[in-house]
Amino acid sequence: MRVALVHRDLHQITRGGICTVYLALADELAGQGHEVVLITQDTPHPVQRTGVQVVTLPRTEDMVAHRAAVAAAVDLVEPDIAECSTWEAELLAYARQPRHAPILVRGDLSAATMGAGTLAVDEQALCEVAQTVVAVSEFAADDLSRAYRIPRPAVIPNGVDRSRFCPQGSQRPASGWRVQLDTAGRVVSRRPLTETIATDPRWAAYFDPAAGGLPRLVWVGKFTEMKGYDRLEAVAAALHGRARLLILLGHGQVHYPVDLPDGVLICQDLDPADVPALYRRADFLLSTSRWEGYGLAIAEALACGTPALLPADLAVASELITAGTTGHLWTSAAQVEQLIGQCPALTGRLPEQYSWQANAASTMLAYQTLTAGRQR
Repeated sequence: MRVALVHRDLHQITRGGICTVYLALADELAGQGHEVVLITQDTPHPVQRTGVQVVTLPRTEDMVAHRAAVAAAVDLVEPDIAECSTWEAELLAYARQPRHAPILVRGDLSAATMGAGTLAVDEQALCEVAQTVVAVSEFAADDLSRAYRIPRPAVIPNGVDRSRFCPQGSQRPASGWRVQLDTAGRVVSRRPLTETIATDPRWAAYFDPAAGGLPRLVWVGKFTEMKGYDRLEAVAAALHGRARLLILLGHGQVHYPVDLPDGVLICQDLDPADVPALYRRADFLLSTSRWEGYGLAIAEALACGTPALLPADLAVASELITAGTTGHLWTSAAQVEQLIGQCPALTGRLPEQYSWQANAASTMLAYQTLTAGRQR
């Protein structure tokens, strides 16, 4: 089967959940002998995957132009199945053509829920014309159905790479950068993360399995309303001097600069092989998110054996943790401070259904159902 996966932000150094999903899915499908074509935009970190073709389009923020370019690219590929995420409705122009391959749309948190009105209009249009809509979690399925008044999508849970994200393995990263931000939230300087670990006793201790001291917390994401940038400010202030907080910062346009106390370590651009080390050395994964369609960083940390501290109003939390066993729910910064000192210690664990092998198997079944229906 020839499969076209479309997402304009695919990078060899992964940035964000959908990027991770499609790279992992491409690897799994290619390993099964299927032809996989990734269609993306130009990037400073071009995707390189064994047995996978990559089509690179010019980078643009004009989504109408981008969707037209996607439609032309998919026409040239002539896939049996075309897929994109709901976000930015990249296959919308292609779906409106008189002739096109069956389209599967993978839905995360809806643009409507996040208040992105213009994107929500196009997202709903794509959900209505696509042959199949699936969701990455039970919460995402409910959200899409409620937001766009469409039948509740089937759920194909995202996964994690269980060979990489596991309790055993390296305890110290060998890549990445420690970054400094200005008051507008932009990166203004960076130095190798390994230098900081080697020269700063506080962060050498963070990555030393034998070191005791303050609790270690890791936070992963971008400073956005979705990720709870303001909640992060409040929690970081409450934990100042009481915990070591490490932030793995994603890329993206800066909308909300965050005022963090001295002593917080912000890093970026780790090699994928080094990311598990950040989770393994942490006592807790801290999430401040208001919404998550799935919660990839949460799942990765749990798979590494690291328990999670999740906001009580994060709807997907109940799908990932067992409160009091693999994580805690919190309602205030003061409660986070209280929870990190509680005993007995928790142990993270990710339910077995969250794997890329299971994701690929369910995805291929959905593809086969679509192509069989077309043949009939």
